[in-house]
Amino acid sequence: MKNRLYILLALFSFAFVTNETTHQVKVHLTAESFLYIKGTSNVNTFTCVYDAKTLSRKIPVTYTKTSDTYYFENVNMLLNNEGFNCGNKMINKDFHDLLQTENYPNIQFQLEQLRTKNHQMEARVVLKIAGIKNHYTVPIKTNGELAPIEGLLCLNITDFGLTPPKKMMGMIVVREDIEIVFGFDLQISE
Repeated sequence: MKNRLYILLALFSFAFVTNETTHQVKVHLTAESFLYIKGTSNVNTFTCVYDAKTLSRKIPVTYTKTSDTYYFENVNMLLNNEGFNCGNKMINKDFHDLLQTENYPNIQFQLEQLRTKNHQMEARVVLKIAGIKNHYTVPIKTNGELAPIEGLLCLNITDFGLTPPKKMMGMIVVREDIEIVFGFDLQISE
């Protein structure tokens, strides 16, 4: 009777053991990768494109995988604010003033997990702008593999303590909602 109890206890405990293994790879973001920020004002739209050449680098990635989720450890990408080009000097200056580039020169993008849900993929990310962090879940488009991946993150700049700029004595006002559009073409190596 005692032996049966031990066997039952052992079987029960194995039911909660996952088959997680930690993996380490290097991910190279190719020059085909892109990232840009889209915004609007009451007068016009603007797009600030990040220089793809600065995206082209290798990032060490440590992750564990369960049946439907990749969990990442310290996968960070720093985007230098000076790498954004909004099309003209005046908009660039306003963009850097908005992001407080002098005090916070980078936007930090941290990947926490990728999860497959109902044949769709979503990423949990942390975005740090002007010293303030916020968590987001972003739907990801992919061809079934991990590369390339594309996504669209809609956010409100006031969530980061940023005040939308007003120009021409308040006649031109930038809207609080922006879109961050990205496409990362990844090459994965051991």
